[in-house]
Amino acid sequence: MADDDQVSLTTWTLAAIKTRNMALEGYCGTPGCGRFFVFDVDGLIDGFGDNWLVPEILPVPCSHCGGQLVFKLAMRSPDVGPSDEPN
Repeated sequence: MADDDQVSLTTWTLAAIKTRNMALEGYCGTPGCGRFFVFDVDGLIDGFGDNWLVPEILPVPCSHCGGQLVFKLAMRSPDVGPSDEPN
C-alpha cells in the first residue's frame, strides 16, 4: 500500500462512542451531493469489535453517488439510550 493510500484513523473507538451515548454519522464529501447517514453503532461493534478505531473516511461509499463518507459524531438525546435508534 502506498503512503498516500493509507487510512487515516480517528482516536475514537466504537466502545467510546457507545459509552458516551453518541451517534456515528457520515456525510458524503462529493461536491453537490452531501448526503447524510447515521450508522448503527451496536451493529458495527458486532461486526468489527468494540475497540475498532473509526477511520476519518468511513469504509462504505455513499449509496447515492458512490463518494467517500466523512466521519462525524453527534450528541444523542438524553432520552435515547445507547442501543435505541431515534424515531
